Amino acid sequence: MPPSPRRIEDIGRPRQLRRVRLHPGYNAQLHFIHRLPVEILALIFLAGTEDDLFFPITVSHVCRAWRQVALRTPPLWRRITLSPKERMWKERIRRAGACSLDVQLLPVKSRSRGEPLQADLDPYSIQWHMHMVLPYINRWRSLEIVFPEFAPYLWKAALSRVCAPARAQAPLLEELRLIYRGNDDTELFTLFSGSSPKLRSATLNGIRLNWLPSLFANLTYLDYTHHGFTAGHQAVHDVAQMLRVSSQLVEFKLTFPRKPVVCLPCRQEPVRTQVVLPHLKALHLRVEGKDIPFELARIATLLVTPSLNSIRLVDLGRSYHSFASLKSFFYIYALPPSLSHVRIEHGWYDPRMVTPIAQSHSKVRQIVIKRPHSPEQVITLRPTPRSRKASQPAPINWSNSAGYVRGGATGRSSSKDTHFRIQRLDVQYL
Repeated sequence: MPPSPRRIEDIGRPRQLRRVRLHPGYNAQLHFIHRLPVEILALIFLAGTEDDLFFPITVSHVCRAWRQVALRTPPLWRRITLSPKERMWKERIRRAGACSLDVQLLPVKSRSRGEPLQADLDPYSIQWHMHMVLPYINRWRSLEIVFPEFAPYLWKAALSRVCAPARAQAPLLEELRLIYRGNDDTELFTLFSGSSPKLRSATLNGIRLNWLPSLFANLTYLDYTHHGFTAGHQAVHDVAQMLRVSSQLVEFKLTFPRKPVVCLPCRQEPVRTQVVLPHLKALHLRVEGKDIPFELARIATLLVTPSLNSIRLVDLGRSYHSFASLKSFFYIYALPPSLSHVRIEHGWYDPRMVTPIAQSHSKVRQIVIKRPHSPEQVITLRPTPRSRKASQPAPINWSNSAGYVRGGATGRSSSKDTHFRIQRLDVQYL
């Protein structure tokens, strides 16, 4: 008897399927992994690609079922790490379908017999690799370019087509990472024809960029290492202008490295206009040298951060002694009253500063101290009860911070500590 025709209103309803008769031992032989829904299996595959670039190829060669899942999951193939294997990356772009792409240019190191590892930093090779993905620039979700060693004309080779005045927009770009510490090219680059409305995260080191609102106004995360081509008040002016454009930042990391030669003209007049970052939650001030740079201290005094709740004072050089200008820094920079977490590392640490911070900031709940050849020490502050007055400092729990000071000093404040109060003074830079 032929099956009855389905009515129009029943098209969206699932059809009752017949059960397939299986032999009794089939379920016992079926591994648990094959009982997982396809959607969960695809999510597991996607998690594996975060750590292993070739994970999609590995799982697609396990069995026929897994290969079908891998080939029908376009986000699994979106990560494109440019290298001489051109055919493989073009095939991955094809398998990604209409999915957005994560483009990486990380010159791989090659080894010849009896020769040390060397990075492939030929400008012509760099330009050819970028030429492979430039036709898909409207699908880029992220762009990461890292040059570990010096070679001439690298930024020009990698970004020449990206900086085209037209037809280089990146409407889907969300994350940007450009790192080249050895750069000596002072050219100012205007990326993506001045248009990238979805850009939210940027990590920049060793490059000068035209900081347009159409590119960077929507940033929420910025890890910025100054290029070093300017210094003094000019460098402060440049960074302040950037922050005024990117006023929506939630997390900001700043470093001023020292370069032997300053190539661009410097500004003589100091910057006095403050920069308001109303949404900033986390601030990282990083020092590479033996002391706090003038530019870093000046930028810190210009920032107005009413929502800041976490500050990290990072010493990348891991100094054994406190910075010479540490006391002067805290005289001109006042820690915001909204702080709840403070992290102090190496050269930023002075045993006389912990008690004033705890006593003058009632909202601080945790102070983390990291010193050379010492375990990380955590000071937990107990919250003040509501019945107490706001002016009364919160009690300190010293149980997790035994021996947190040097030179035999104790956790209690003494008369020697009174001159090290954290406050803002009216200091003019000459």
